[in-house]
Amino acid sequence: MRLYYNVTSPYTRKVRIVLHEKGLFDSTEQILVDPWTDPAALHAAVPVGRVPALVTDDGLALSESTTICDYLDSLPGGGSLIGQERWPVMARVAVAQGIIDASFAIAIEARRPEALRSTDAVARHKRAILRILTSAAVKNGRFDLGDISLAAALGYLDLRVQDVDWRAVRPDIAAWFTSASARPSMLATKPT
Repeated sequence: MRLYYNVTSPYTRKVRIVLHEKGLFDSTEQILVDPWTDPAALHAAVPVGRVPALVTDDGLALSESTTICDYLDSLPGGGSLIGQERWPVMARVAVAQGIIDASFAIAIEARRPEALRSTDAVARHKRAILRILTSAAVKNGRFDLGDISLAAALGYLDLRVQDVDWRAVRPDIAAWFTSASARPSMLATKPT
């Protein structure tokens, strides 16, 4: 398998954590790309041109992080990260995905020329993050795809949206995140 990735992408980090948890990290060719430069190799793999992008050994091209994670979870090894409670896990994935999407929108807005930035849009996304956090949940005693998605989301908040004090809103999740951040999969995928 080949994974096209970018180090700071929260979408990519989610996939890379899954690769690590499933024991597939070292056997997957990981190709670092900058999607903002429209790399030909990424476009050849997936015309949508976004990371992460996974090309399976039989040539199937997958994009969208949750789809890739679902595929990886179907592979042998490492135990299931979705398990028998598929829909409750996927509901938690969707909550975390909302945090990732809002945080990413803020980061994209920051890339625009200052005169073109929308403070209203940024404020709306920050309110959404705080609202979504109130419904975030983790599965104690397990590190499933819902937990992985939330960990990737919170790590991205710390990286790109530092002025959202999410720890004050959810000190319980903050304590969980501190513990989860020590996992080998989290350490191996932490943006530097």
